[in-house]
Order: sequence, then C-alpha cells, then structure tokens
Amino acid sequence: MRKIVCWTVLLLLGATLSAQNTKSKSAAAKQVVNPAPTSASAAAPDGETLPTAEQMETYFKRVFGYDTNLTFKVARIEPSRIPHMSDATVVINTPEGQQVTHWYVSSDQKWVVTGEAFPYGPDPYADNRARLNANAFGPTKGPQDPKITIVEFADLECPACRQAQPVMEHLQQDFPNVKFMFQSFPLEMMHPWAFTAAKYLDCIQRSNNEQAWTFLQAVYTHQPEIEQGVRVPAGGIDENALTERMNRYVTMAGGDPAKVSACVASPETAARVHKSFDLGTQLHITGTPTLFVNGRLVPTVNPQQYDGLKALVQFEIDQAK
Repeated sequence: MRKIVCWTVLLLLGATLSAQNTKSKSAAAKQVVNPAPTSASAAAPDGETLPTAEQMETYFKRVFGYDTNLTFKVARIEPSRIPHMSDATVVINTPEGQQVTHWYVSSDQKWVVTGEAFPYGPDPYADNRARLNANAFGPTKGPQDPKITIVEFADLECPACRQAQPVMEHLQQDFPNVKFMFQSFPLEMMHPWAFTAAKYLDCIQRSNNEQAWTFLQAVYTHQPEIEQGVRVPAGGIDENALTERMNRYVTMAGGDPAKVSACVASPETAARVHKSFDLGTQLHITGTPTLFVNGRLVPTVNPQQYDGLKALVQFEIDQAK
C-alpha cells in the first residue's frame, strides 16, 4: 500500500527511497505510467496559474541536485482535486527503480506537499463509484445485480498485468456474488502493441462477452511469444505479424477474424479505447494493474498479498450492506 503523505520534503525523500527499495523487490506488481511531460503553463478552473514542468524541474535540481543518482521527470500537471493546489505527477528514477509520485503546489507557488491525496467523508469512494458506474464498459463477469463491482484497469502488453491475472481469477472464485470488469488502459509509450490488442478486445466483447475473456487470457498466456514475434530489430512493431497473432487468438476464442479485423479498423473502435484510457486518467490512475473495489482505489495487485486483498474486498462488501 502506498505511503502516507509526508509533510516535509526531506522526510519525503527518505520515505520515497525506502519505499522504492521495497518496491524493487516486487517490481512486477505494477507497471507505472510514464506519459510525455507538459511544459506549458495552464490555467486552473478558478483562474489560478499552474506551475510549468520547467519550473518544477528547476525546483527539483535546486533541492535534490546534490544526489546525482536521482532524476525527476514531470509527467503531467493539472488542477488538483484539492482546492487552490495543482497536482504534478512526477516520475522519480533511482538506482533501485522507478516510482510515480504526486506533488501538490499551492496556488501562490510558495509551498509544496507530496504524497497521496485520499478522498474524505462518510463514503469517500462514492464519486469514483458513480463515475465508474456511468462510464466503465469493458468485459464483465459475475451477476447483473452484484454485491459490489471490481473494475480492473490493465494493459494486455503489461507483464505485471499478466502476472496479476491469476490473482483476479482467484478473487472471482472466492467472490461469485461480485461483478468483475476489465477496462483497457494501454500504455502506448511503453507498450507499442497494447492499443491494438485493446481494440481487438473491445471488438470481441461487443460481439460476445464470454469470448472476450477467452481472448484476454490467450493474449496474457502468449504475451512473451507475441513480444518476440512482432518486434523488429530497428525498433517498432511488425504490424502484419501482430495482426496474424491477434487473429490467431480471436480464432482460439471462437470469434470471426475477418469480422473482428473490420471492427478493429473502424475509427469508432479507436475512439472507444481512447475513452477507456481517458476514464482511467480522470480517476488518477498512475499505472497498471489498478483496481477499484466498489470505487475504492487499490493501486497494486501483489500475488504475495492475496489475503490482504481478499479481506479488503470482503470489507467493502460488508460496507455496501
């Protein structure tokens, strides 16, 4: 579970490195987002000005420049859910690995707080739950009138997502009264064939929900083979080899490759995958796999911590009653 907010910059750095040391031992538990940085200063809804990426990177060099083992990359800056603060998503690279962090800058740009912002209130996950209920549309398993819903945002090319799949299947067996949904969140900058795979999954799902789950499992099972088969020496993807692979798994799932390929080529399908990714961005996802258990964000799926995840799901079922 992610660390509690640290209230001083120096204490935070120590906590960040400590957490990173721990995370490096189970690096496969999550694939972090690393989107392109933004440098333009944007206006917040109330007219306040957000800091630029250059300003923040200058700050990091001034505060942490003594340690050449650390690099800071500003991935995204946007208005925070906390009034009068901006939210900067920052990727910290250390010798032990990479971590995505949030830095909250006051509207007068004189103070910064870093860590995680948690929703507050008697039902702190109600907003997430309402957004997911209204906008999530991926393949589903489970009852139509469930106790709760678990939504997994994942990437079919993500190794951590593949390793988390047995955990999700275990949860489905342990909680037959829970509805499970898979929502595509392809990290294109790191995973060049993930977006295409997400389009295939979307097309199959719209034709046959059960076939979508079979296709998903086939892609995860053969993920290493796909990587080896579609990469080209100069970088990039052999699109013909990728199409052949995807059609193979469509056939394994019982679908019609010609019909699915026509659907994949449709602009509507690309728009649907972008919509799925945008939903994850609106929910402040920073990596895959990420779960929402009845609206409650669970940022990692660690096979070694299944008992804790199972207890959390049961707790949310009890709360829903």
